[in-house]
Amino acid sequence: MKTFVTKLRNKKARVVSFYQLIQYLFEVSRDIELHPILRSYAGNFPLCLFSDPLVWLKMVRNAESRFLEDKQRPYAFYATHLRAIPFGEPDRISKFLEDNLAAIAREFSRCAPPEVPTPSKALVDQGIWNTFPLRRSSKTVPENISRCPQTWSLVQKCPLLQGVEGGVYFSIVYPGTHISSHCGPSNLKHRYHLTIEEAEGAKIRAGDKWRTWRRGECLILDDSFEHEVKHNGDKRRVVLIVDCWHPDLTEKERDFLTNLHRIWQKPTRKAAEKQGTSRQPREQQKQTVGATSAKSN
Repeated sequence: MKTFVTKLRNKKARVVSFYQLIQYLFEVSRDIELHPILRSYAGNFPLCLFSDPLVWLKMVRNAESRFLEDKQRPYAFYATHLRAIPFGEPDRISKFLEDNLAAIAREFSRCAPPEVPTPSKALVDQGIWNTFPLRRSSKTVPENISRCPQTWSLVQKCPLLQGVEGGVYFSIVYPGTHISSHCGPSNLKHRYHLTIEEAEGAKIRAGDKWRTWRRGECLILDDSFEHEVKHNGDKRRVVLIVDCWHPDLTEKERDFLTNLHRIWQKPTRKAAEKQGTSRQPREQQKQTVGATSAKSN
């Protein structure tokens, strides 16, 4: 009965969230500057019904035509008005990260952060791909940030992707690893790879182009392109990955996307928080029971 009530509440929260989403879309649909980003949702959610229904109908009939490049296939969101190149040119963000390499590398080596397997374990055909996240999918990891406070303080000065699957983490790939071809969820970001430890034999492909990592240099990836990693060297490769907004997005578009995500994810967050608090007493109870039984033994 309790499970049924919980599911009912979650469904109710989703309905309320959807209603709030529709209200918000009606409000912003009056802003002509936001019409390009609204139309971009055509293949995923019919937001263009509020600005240009004919565009939505046309794109639904031929969903693949909305991708500007052949190997660019994000699975969650695609903004058709953004430039599409697999690897970006150096910019002020990459220069800023490169200028602070020494501090970031020193902190990484000093704290020797504990590595954890990447959440995308299914992508690892062979070998080991570990991470040390400071932020994963827009959620910070306080205990890890406390180990690398200077790094976190520095990346906070970058236009970090807010609200839409953005991350900040150290990525560690070991020799003999192959990360299979895949595409990121959207083309809303540029993913900056600041190379801390380079390794001969480690390379990455995006689209039809291959690149290697060089210590002190920042590689800029649009991960909405199909990409893969091969490491045939003899030592690990370490990079700091920082997800930032695509430079073509306006400040108004960024705010819109952040608000949209906040509205839609609200019920999910609340459900997770309630579930976490309801589990806590049970876990404590188990610990107490375990401790008691240990004493009696």
